[in-house]
Amino acid sequence: MPLLSAVALLLACATPAPTPPPLPAPPPEPPAAPGQGMLYGFWGLNGHHSVEGLAEVKARLGMTVFQVASEDPAWAVGRLLPAAREAGVKVTLRLAGDHPGYTDAQGDFDLRAWKARMEPWTDSGIQAFVDDGTLVGHMLLDDILTFPGQDPTAAELDELARYSQERLPGLMTFVRAQATHLPTPASGRYQHLDACVNQYQARDGEVRSYAETERRRALGLGLSIINGLNVADGGDGRAGRPGWRGAGFWPMSAEEITEYGAVLAAVPECTMFLSWEYDRVERWPDGTIGAEYLDQPEIQAALVALGEIVAARPRPPRASPR
Repeated sequence: MPLLSAVALLLACATPAPTPPPLPAPPPEPPAAPGQGMLYGFWGLNGHHSVEGLAEVKARLGMTVFQVASEDPAWAVGRLLPAAREAGVKVTLRLAGDHPGYTDAQGDFDLRAWKARMEPWTDSGIQAFVDDGTLVGHMLLDDILTFPGQDPTAAELDELARYSQERLPGLMTFVRAQATHLPTPASGRYQHLDACVNQYQARDGEVRSYAETERRRALGLGLSIINGLNVADGGDGRAGRPGWRGAGFWPMSAEEITEYGAVLAAVPECTMFLSWEYDRVERWPDGTIGAEYLDQPEIQAALVALGEIVAARPRPPRASPR
């Protein structure tokens, strides 16, 4: 082969192939389809437990779910759940009552007594509201670390969830405790409990760090996430007035609701957004009703804007039964 031809061949082989054009950026995530967005709402709604009351809060604030407690199957099945169904909103319920009903003489959590408190719901007709999607969650326990003696263990929490799922098939179970406050099961992961509640307040520290820390812990425990804000008592003082607990505690300002809420709503595994609380009956220490604060135009605007952010997030699918 002539020398010039050989050199040309070597140069051709050494020349790198043209760099392919970069892949196009993925399209932005579309907003959730109607009815498929993350559920958004509040604890309480006392004073609004009628078709008209629930529909009004839904229309005004974008509420699609609320959490309430009831030990009365006749009221819950006969009035509350039918009203929610007609108003087109979802409900999560605490069914076993408050701590005194399942605290033993030593101040310890009493698993057997808790199960006994579930007996009135047998054959109550509540399953129909689970089946049609009106009742979407069972809050097994509130504030799990506040028993005078021994708080429930991880094994007991999992047994509560198993028992609930046996009695009310298809109903999601959760406890009101942030992920980092939950005890760790012997296996490292919960087998029956579905979710925990990470309800942020400014005293918990920087919101992004909080959201990521609680997210990692929840996922490590095998749990889904319910995020929310302590709007009545979790502010940093910008609101300039006392909150639900009075001196030393503040409600969240409109800016805080927007700032904190957007971060917590963006957690990919968040299945529901529930804030504490919206109540037209309960009075705060200064004599006002909590909803009077939340009904201020700037606070309402922030709650509406947060609801739109939450509703635009697709609701992650519920994990398959374990």
